[in-house]
Amino acid sequence: MCFIDSSTSVDIESGEISTAEYYCIECKNKFKALGKKIRCPACMSANVKKV
Repeated sequence: MCFIDSSTSVDIESGEISTAEYYCIECKNKFKALGKKIRCPACMSANVKKV
């Protein structure tokens, strides 16, 4: 996962926040993300599907 502001940190390992795996229809990238408005980190497409 990547953040634009490096001062932001999320501890995913502790189990407090769960991520979901997504698949980008446009570039075929698989990635994990959290939130409501998911975009592919590789191509910035919003055309993604939860796996």
